[in-house]
Amino acid sequence: MKIKASCLFLLALLATTCDSSGFDHFWLVQVWPSGYCLQANCSQTSDRFIIHGLWAVNVVDKTLPGTAGKGDPSIRPSWKKHGSAAKEFIQPRDYFQMALQLAKDTDLRNTLQNHGAVPILPDGGSYNKRDYKAAIKNKTGHDPLLKCVKGDDGISHLKEVIICVDDQAQSFIQCAKQKDRCYSDIMFDVPPRTN
Repeated sequence: MKIKASCLFLLALLATTCDSSGFDHFWLVQVWPSGYCLQANCSQTSDRFIIHGLWAVNVVDKTLPGTAGKGDPSIRPSWKKHGSAAKEFIQPRDYFQMALQLAKDTDLRNTLQNHGAVPILPDGGSYNKRDYKAAIKNKTGHDPLLKCVKGDDGISHLKEVIICVDDQAQSFIQCAKQKDRCYSDIMFDVPPRTN
């Protein structure tokens, strides 16, 4: 009986692995411009998180290719690069509306400031990675993935926050276990001054 159960488990695992290339859910990817521009050599024009895209991913959290190449961090080119990979499930207009609504629901700047044990402010200070994750988990119910860029100062600067969303782009879900690309302390860079 143990052998049969083991074989069934192995078959289920193989079936999941074989089907890992198709669309399963989305990543809501939001960029912190001050960190992103350290790597991308762009001008910092916002004091808010910017939607990089709603990315179609497979069951093992690998992004699926869309119909276009690299885009900048904004929602417009994101449909061709990422959203079109899920075009059987979602149309462009719905894609944009859902991405905007999800970003509004997460309101990352407010979430980091008000939903953790420690207020995380874009003041140029460093905060522990656990505190970033805890604040976002308190808001969404699930751990995010964090991406950072190593600055010339050797410090991790917050670049992106990835939050996993179900295949209907309606509910937050747990991301597959992946390593964050950040050290334990992450700088939340000061945004540009707006007049």
